[in-house]
Amino acid sequence: MDFMWFPNQMRVRRLRFICQPFQIHRRIRKCWSMDTIQAALRRTRKEEVRMHEEHRMHEEQTFLWPIVAVLMVVILFCSVMLVRGTGEKRRQISVIVSDSSAERWVPLKAGLTQAAKDNDIDLSYVYTDYLDDVYKQTALINQEIADGADGIITDFCLSRGTAELVRNIISRVPVEFIINNVDADADISGNYATVMTNNYEVGRAIGNELVIDYGDQLQEVRIGIVAGNQQQYAMQDRLRGFLDAVKAEAPDIVWTVEESRFLEQDIRRSMERTAADVIIGLDNTSLEAAVDYLAEVDTEHTPERMLYGAGCSEKLAYYIDNGTIASMILPNEFSIGYQSLTDLSAKLENRMLTLEDREQGFNVVHQENLFRDENQRILFPIVQ
Repeated sequence: MDFMWFPNQMRVRRLRFICQPFQIHRRIRKCWSMDTIQAALRRTRKEEVRMHEEHRMHEEQTFLWPIVAVLMVVILFCSVMLVRGTGEKRRQISVIVSDSSAERWVPLKAGLTQAAKDNDIDLSYVYTDYLDDVYKQTALINQEIADGADGIITDFCLSRGTAELVRNIISRVPVEFIINNVDADADISGNYATVMTNNYEVGRAIGNELVIDYGDQLQEVRIGIVAGNQQQYAMQDRLRGFLDAVKAEAPDIVWTVEESRFLEQDIRRSMERTAADVIIGLDNTSLEAAVDYLAEVDTEHTPERMLYGAGCSEKLAYYIDNGTIASMILPNEFSIGYQSLTDLSAKLENRMLTLEDREQGFNVVHQENLFRDENQRILFPIVQ
């Protein structure tokens, strides 16, 4: 028995000896695993907190970016609206002048049409009869504004006492006055300006042509003046310029008539009372009326160098060519039309822009230089 026990006892001890390292290792492994797990849990919690914070910040940024973007778009839109207007439709500019279908407006209308094409403007050239009532003219302007005009180009038939009328118009739309200047209050918004020739210099140029042709003999010449619409500052300036140019020669000015609906009859009556040797027409209407008068009388006894003045119609070009008109001042009305509409278009594109007065030139035309290119381009304009 003792023999049998011993091996068994030895085997048990030996088994314990063999298993003991595994038990120790299991206990060590158990302790190591708990510490590791706890540390891992702590790290996991920290990572979860960090990720949650990052997610919260991302959500806030995601929420704020659309708001910032919308605000930037609104600011940009407001800036564009302030500078350029809405841009929702093509701009419309209306033009109102007296007797709008008259041939004398052909160069002006060509300039307006060319500028409208170049600036993508809807041009409304309003049909009118003879206008001698500024309130009727203002009513036409108001109607155009009511019908959607964004800007106005006009030749007022009256200059003095128009400040209130002008103020009422420019408070709604910008205005370019052409050919003639008017009374108007100072306008810090730059909503109106004038585009025209230097009318005093036009008058002087007419007088200078007369002095060149007659010289010292001018004091013996009887002069009749068709003075245009003397309710306009432009025509007053032309008359003053003419008188200043000839006063040194002291010609005999036998009569002066102003523009009216019965201008040809007024010229005829004046000539019947006191015949003039030379007739001066200060604008296109005046010079054409003088031409029409001469066409009705006995032209066989009409002296040479009888007509001088200013104008721009094809009809007057014909009478220069045949020698009836000795000399004519030709305002560049093509440029007046083109410049006025171009400036007004720029104003409509940029509300902060200030309209500025512009002065356009003129040519002196007579039989010898009538067909020069610079004169032909004004008298017979071609819209490109």
